[in-house]
Amino acid sequence: MGQPMTGCWVIAHEAGHSAFGATDLQNDIPGFILHSLLLVPYYSWKMSHAKHHANTNALVTGESHVPKLKKE
Repeated sequence: MGQPMTGCWVIAHEAGHSAFGATDLQNDIPGFILHSLLLVPYYSWKMSHAKHHANTNALVTGESHVPKLKKE
């Protein structure tokens, strides 16, 4: 069951990056359907994932593995 669900996630992830189809509609329809199947809200995931990519390797504004700041 993991392999088909991973395949769905890959397609849903690419749709969220607007890399699945040529238009927003071609990306949003399969993205919304597959994310719903996987119980992940599509539009909020798409927004937070875009923020994640915009802040990749940013020490303070990143969304994951943000270290505690040393107090001055």
